[in-house]
Amino acid sequence: MTLKGVTIMLKKLVQNEYTELYKENKLRESTLSKRNQDILRQVYDRMTAYTWNCYEVELVRKELIGMAAQAEARGSDLEQVMGDNPDEYCRQIVDGIDRGSPLDYVSTWYPTAYMILVIFNVIMLIVNHGNAHLNLLQSLASPVLFLFWLCLCAWMHRIGHKLSLRFGTWVELGWKLFLIAVFICLCIAFSKVVVGYPVQGPLWLVILYQLAWAIGSQCWQNFRYNRYARNHPWREQLQQ
Repeated sequence: MTLKGVTIMLKKLVQNEYTELYKENKLRESTLSKRNQDILRQVYDRMTAYTWNCYEVELVRKELIGMAAQAEARGSDLEQVMGDNPDEYCRQIVDGIDRGSPLDYVSTWYPTAYMILVIFNVIMLIVNHGNAHLNLLQSLASPVLFLFWLCLCAWMHRIGHKLSLRFGTWVELGWKLFLIAVFICLCIAFSKVVVGYPVQGPLWLVILYQLAWAIGSQCWQNFRYNRYARNHPWREQLQQ
């Protein structure tokens, strides 16, 4: 298979209706005023605090971008369209969409982020002429730990947003610092376990294992978000 063929295959693997919608939204959003772009980012943060379904959030953002463009044409902005309570506005929107699952949210970021580690390990394998080894327990646990970290970040964001609304931003900051400290302690405890389990595994096998995690999570993302898109399409329907 040629390099071009591999590139096309990888492109098809990572692309789905969510990524296409996300790219279109980013392009359309860049044409808005700085004020409306800031408001849209705040709305996005609020919505992701209430739902795991990133595709539905992008679908709502597509509509909000159109509303913002119309508001600009009238000399207004999106905040005036939403009213005095944007958080309640976002909550009402999210109440009407499929909430999805935590895995939907995590799989949005997991494949790309984890592929960076895979590429790093491939470089290490090449530099060591294919003879490198890694701690087997650490290698087997790292995909799960990374998944746990992303879930923890998502949970921190949700709880922190609610604390911020009720008690202010300083309480939210304290909450996030506390959870970061807890996570660091867990990492330190795990590192001590790893030291006590010195069995090594070949790096090429570790790479295949990590690649399977990245591809599996990407396939989950494609399946889930393409199914959402079939139920709620975002592309303009051609007139018959």
